[in-house]
Amino acid sequence: MRSPVNLQDHARLSLRFFNASIDRKRQGLPYFWIDFLLNPPQFAHEMAFDDIENLGRWLYGIACAQRLTGQDDAEETRQIMLREIDRRLAGPYGFPYTSQYTTERMTRGRYSWLWGNRAVLEGWVQCWRNAATEEERAQLASRINRMVDGLTDFSVLKAPYRFFPTYDPPLDWTKPKDIRTPETADPSAWNQFYADSSKEPINCCPLPADSLGGMIWPLVEWYELTGNARAMDLAVGLSNTVVHYHPLRANTVAPIGCFSNIHGVANAMAGVLACHRHIPNPRHLIWAETLFEYFLNRCASSFGWVTEYECESPDRPTQRASAEGCAVVDLVRVGIELGRLNFVHGWDVAERFARNYLTQAQIRDLRQFTVPEGIVINHPGRQAVNAVPAAHRDSEEIWQRAIGAMAGWGAPNDILDPQGRLAMCIQNCCSGHLPLGLLHVWEYAVTRRGDTLRVNLLLSQDGPLARTIDHQPACGLLEIIPKFASKLAVRLPDWVNDANVHATVDNQPVHLTWTAHDRYVQLPQVPANSMVRLDYPLRDCSFTHRLGGALYTTTWRGDTVMQITPAGTFIPIF
Repeated sequence: MRSPVNLQDHARLSLRFFNASIDRKRQGLPYFWIDFLLNPPQFAHEMAFDDIENLGRWLYGIACAQRLTGQDDAEETRQIMLREIDRRLAGPYGFPYTSQYTTERMTRGRYSWLWGNRAVLEGWVQCWRNAATEEERAQLASRINRMVDGLTDFSVLKAPYRFFPTYDPPLDWTKPKDIRTPETADPSAWNQFYADSSKEPINCCPLPADSLGGMIWPLVEWYELTGNARAMDLAVGLSNTVVHYHPLRANTVAPIGCFSNIHGVANAMAGVLACHRHIPNPRHLIWAETLFEYFLNRCASSFGWVTEYECESPDRPTQRASAEGCAVVDLVRVGIELGRLNFVHGWDVAERFARNYLTQAQIRDLRQFTVPEGIVINHPGRQAVNAVPAAHRDSEEIWQRAIGAMAGWGAPNDILDPQGRLAMCIQNCCSGHLPLGLLHVWEYAVTRRGDTLRVNLLLSQDGPLARTIDHQPACGLLEIIPKFASKLAVRLPDWVNDANVHATVDNQPVHLTWTAHDRYVQLPQVPANSMVRLDYPLRDCSFTHRLGGALYTTTWRGDTVMQITPAGTFIPIF
């Protein structure tokens, strides 16, 4: 029997992993890969990611997990990330640039990377939220405001659109004076442009869902926290560009995810929806909702496994065969953002994903195993990790140090996938991203609207508004202890019949009212610190899924997957 999900326990595992997964020979640089094909397994660097992006990911991952747990575990590692990012700051825009660790393996000089800068900006914002002193808060605000100003100056404004003229500017890059944005979306031209890295990046709008869209979320966050109008103005312009230049061809076989993996697109969707909450734009809402349903129907399972890329292509022959944990996190965030905008289906998806793949695809314990010979044969994706030199690897106590990592390139039934894009590997950027999703679930599980406390996700948590105790999958029972007198509204799953729902307050039955359009049951005013019990029957069912070209059967109790067949082999899920 699976236990109820405990978000804080998963955040603690993440903090453990952040401490264990840095390279202290290289000033604490995070390791991008865990390679389980080798015996013993090894951490390995992918310098293009570790040198900027994963510094930022570890930074916001630690900050989010610290806030969720209320603990300062991994604080030394967080300080290392801040220090290493500061060491890389250079140039006129407030961007970090690659260090010697990357340039020694590449033919180009120092450069910045907008996707990595997105992670750094998110890390600074999350650290600002946690800052214990005014001095630390002021230092972080200075860095953030400088990057906001730098991104604004770096961007091109073709009203109402803003876009970035290059994806990875070298340190000595200067902004061209004549930059045009395409009149219509031309994916083939953009793909051709990015296939040729020697081309001067002008006269195009690069990667609308990735390099642009990833910035929107932390910019809106910074506006919400401080009222920085320049951050919001930049977020609006980027949102306009992402939606306008993102091809939306639903109900066709053509891909609509746009030049990025699903993680990049879903991250942009979350940012666009956050921006929409402040400056409503019906077109943006329709765009995000349509893409959300499209990805759920074509690229994801009902329990939260989400393929890394939208469809197969010759250069990525196995890209449908494995999930990316980052995409799971971001579709949870999109579901919550849609739920906040009164699309109740968003809450349903967020809860099912959170109960299942989001949390169950994290390594909680690890037994040693040996990979049978011949299980991975001539796999093209292994070329990158095989090429990592010995000096950029670490095989010491990986069986213990890998605990807390999240699946990257995972199978539906296993954290490792011998047919994944990098067979039998984990990409640790997903581990850095996981706490952002855990925290989003935690913070919006229970919210307040007017004089009503709204329980949006039937998960256990002890937050500022209420304590909730979830008993799934043992039984359909949610206990709620509000921390102030309030009316209550509780969302029920889409498979619950309201006639079978019963509630008591301090053991006294109460009458429930039901709003069918959003599936919230309403309770009258309840006293602070009272015990509210909501009983509902759990469903018992099974579903068959075709995922990554294979068939799987899941057995459910309520919204919890109890079993998947065939079972996983190496680090099984469920």
